[in-house]
Amino acid sequence: MELKKHIEELVDSELAMLGFELMKVEMSFVGRRKLLRVFIDREDRAVTIDDCVAVTKALGFVLDGEDIVPGSYNLEVSSPGIERPLTKPRHFMRFIGSRTRIEYRDASGAKATVIGEIAQADENSVSLSTDGEIMRIDYSDVVKANLKPGDIEIPRKARKKKKK
Repeated sequence: MELKKHIEELVDSELAMLGFELMKVEMSFVGRRKLLRVFIDREDRAVTIDDCVAVTKALGFVLDGEDIVPGSYNLEVSSPGIERPLTKPRHFMRFIGSRTRIEYRDASGAKATVIGEIAQADENSVSLSTDGEIMRIDYSDVVKANLKPGDIEIPRKARKKKKK
């Protein structure tokens, strides 16, 4: 079994017992050190820093006990953030009405990107409203999807003044 898939299954199972949902697992290198990033969520409330600390300890214990990640590594646990990834049908269903950016493969296999509001979602596809038109995309064609909130206006007082 592929290492990342094995980690996802183990982490997903542990998170479910702790009351969290696995959003995404990323594996990369920072210099020579392996970095394992785990993004978590809860449906009942926002993820807190204390949640991330508790989950880091629990996952570290499980991952080290299973010796699943060869060698030394850093483990980071985080909330999905404002531009959270949408990776499962239930994520799209949860955020119906939200502005979303989806990269997908079109009928020719070329990569395309669309930004719109989730109008509808089911177990097989998501429908986006873009400029008054509805576009349906099968999940099997989705390469990457994230919430894409509108531009945030920075209050005048919070803007940094330029020195003259």
